[in-house]
Amino acid sequence: MSTDAGRSWREAELEPDTGHRWAWRRWRFDWRVEPGEFVLSARATDAQGHTQPLQQPWNRGGFANNLVQRVQVLCLDEESAER
Repeated sequence: MSTDAGRSWREAELEPDTGHRWAWRRWRFDWRVEPGEFVLSARATDAQGHTQPLQQPWNRGGFANNLVQRVQVLCLDEESAER
């Protein structure tokens, strides 16, 4: 998990494996939030150590979405949130 648009990474905590080889797994990440704008990024690493790329290799059909997922987040301080 990255809170700085992929400049640094920290491990998230994975929930237990359901036993299904290709199943999604839930995860959690504790983050001390401060007011500001952030880009949260999540990427996966498989059992062989292959990590999702930061940029998706181009392909004509747009198949195989396998890149780091990013979400822009705006965190307000309590004063701003009350307005």
